[in-house]
Amino acid sequence: MSNSEEPPHKKRNMEPSPPSSSSLLSSLPADVALNCLARVSREDRAALSLTSKSYRSLVASQELYKTRSLIGRTETHVYVCLRTPPPNPNLRWYILRRRNGSSDLFPIPSLASQPPEASAVVALDWGIYVIGGLINGKPTPDAWLLDCRTHTWRSLPSMEVARANAATGVVDGKIYVLGGCDDVKWGEVFDPKTQMWKTLPLIRKKGSADVDVHGSLVRDQKVYLFSGKNGTFYYSPRERKWGRGNRDQVRGNRRDWCMVDGLICCISSYGGVFWCEPDALDWREPEGIMCTKEVRGLGSLLMRLFYSRVVHFGEQLIHWWDQYKVNHVIPKKFGVSHELEYLLPGARMSTSGRNMLLFWDVVEGDRLEIWCAEISLERHQGGDVRGNIEWSSAVMTVDPFVDHYKVLHSVSVTL
Repeated sequence: MSNSEEPPHKKRNMEPSPPSSSSLLSSLPADVALNCLARVSREDRAALSLTSKSYRSLVASQELYKTRSLIGRTETHVYVCLRTPPPNPNLRWYILRRRNGSSDLFPIPSLASQPPEASAVVALDWGIYVIGGLINGKPTPDAWLLDCRTHTWRSLPSMEVARANAATGVVDGKIYVLGGCDDVKWGEVFDPKTQMWKTLPLIRKKGSADVDVHGSLVRDQKVYLFSGKNGTFYYSPRERKWGRGNRDQVRGNRRDWCMVDGLICCISSYGGVFWCEPDALDWREPEGIMCTKEVRGLGSLLMRLFYSRVVHFGEQLIHWWDQYKVNHVIPKKFGVSHELEYLLPGARMSTSGRNMLLFWDVVEGDRLEIWCAEISLERHQGGDVRGNIEWSSAVMTVDPFVDHYKVLHSVSVTL
């Protein structure tokens, strides 16, 4: 070997290493790089955002999510908010992840100042808005935003009125908040572009201040509010007017109303899942009754949902029940336990794309499991709707079991 010739081990070290994915992207024109980035998974985008500030900014940009929508690469992500049991109750947020046939709740940063109960939540674009709620038993006008692109929180301008257990809905890119207060400013609207709240026209319906919110949804660009005592109200932003719809034929025992694959669905306190056609909301003379039917094929889940304790009823209702127990004799038909969660048991229901999600809990010895099932709906001849269980599994395990966790919110976001 001549003195001018490099040793073999030095030759190997001098060979160029293959370029990384980040360097390849940086060498492309901005629009081409954006189009490439829009086609990779969320996990890969998250890993790439750690390499530099420029990529982190690109991953969180509005342009990226517009591109993903245009090329049909959007994904639905489900977020869940749990309240931990006493003596140190906290709120914790999770994202539901499905990998290799298994599902689990993966923790994300939570909001320390979030009210422990009675907040309203709504998804818009890439974020989840948390609005109002009860802090030390008092309503708050505060609002917050969870940026689902980066899993970071920020505070929003406060509402004009403090609210708890309000109804929410999105119409034309604006968030409408109805009820949850005794003030004449019964409704407000938030414009994310201007970051401003505005008061809606005064509702003219008698007894509106006493409306108890059991759920809300948007149909035909109207925000509907479901009440156990007063039936159904709606606000039409485009017409700037209030209206009244039908009420459920069974009052006070349905919740989590939502649109699932073109049908209106809800869950009862005994674990049954019900449905009706969207036009069933429209007022019909003379009774104004909305007829709902039970979804068939979910009998295997009925008792599991009935015995679940994941529903949180709020301190106001619990306080009212405690006072009622003091002043009244409770009939034996209510069962051995007089605790409210045992009198009104049940699960939680939300949506994921065109399907519904059901959450419930199971106690196995010293272990608590939170379960989730995804249900698709199928119409049958004769007017029946059947539910098909696409998958069902435990998504969280707490060991040892101390007390029941509460599923406060479940929200789907498309990114």
